[in-house]
Amino acid sequence: MGKFTRNSIKRNGKLHQNAYRQEPDEVRLYAVSESASEAIHGSGLLVRVDGAAAKLRQTIYPAHEVALEPGRLDPRLVAFHDFDPRAIGPYNRLVISLISAAASRKLQRVLIASAEYGDGRTSVTLNLAAALARAGQRVLVVESDFLRPSALRLLGLDTETGLAEAIAKGLAPSKAMMWLQPIGFNLLPTRAQAENSAELLASPIFEVMMQMLRPEFDFILFDSAPLLAVADASLLELHTDATLLVIRQGRTSTSQMAKAVALLNEERLLGAVLNRVVT
Repeated sequence: MGKFTRNSIKRNGKLHQNAYRQEPDEVRLYAVSESASEAIHGSGLLVRVDGAAAKLRQTIYPAHEVALEPGRLDPRLVAFHDFDPRAIGPYNRLVISLISAAASRKLQRVLIASAEYGDGRTSVTLNLAAALARAGQRVLVVESDFLRPSALRLLGLDTETGLAEAIAKGLAPSKAMMWLQPIGFNLLPTRAQAENSAELLASPIFEVMMQMLRPEFDFILFDSAPLLAVADASLLELHTDATLLVIRQGRTSTSQMAKAVALLNEERLLGAVLNRVVT
């Protein structure tokens, strides 16, 4: 862990200011006025519902630190270990591609999508986050699959407050965030199935949360529910810069792929990850 000071915290070799500053318990509800939306978006200002202007100054850190137990990790989380260079090699190459692409274009928030359940989307997301963290990047995984969340299960973890509860109660993101050690990336988990996923993702609270988080990380990965299961990915595209599509060899059919791609903005499709390749 990095060195803590009164007003700063060092994570992954990068300094975060005012980490110990008192953090409000609630995220206020904001709405951007139509006439000022362009200027506000560029300045970071938000217009509150009552008409008063305010800056978004809440501190994200410190998140709740959690120690991962190797024996409880799902064996598919290969990037959490150094046991098999052949297994983690593809993720390291994907990290290089992402960092290179981010140097030449706006690429911070990446939607990780798949056609159906069973394609390995969540394990790919977590492995990619671990590989990015190992490369010194500040990483956050937002588990935005409210239909069948699985990140906590794969990591062998549990929590009392997840993303859905934070949105519903207007809590600051750090109330639900987990800083996973020793791998060193952050997770905003979903605890259990939520029936009102579209309502949560379209909530002004979620919008404010994402704006609060953006300056704190190099990459934010959104683990989405499958494209052919619900329409949540369309809402998440509003918060992301690009999409990676996870395809499982021998499982995802050509017709499923065609239907899934048709639901995405193809101009923002960064590429595809072929998962569980048999060699």
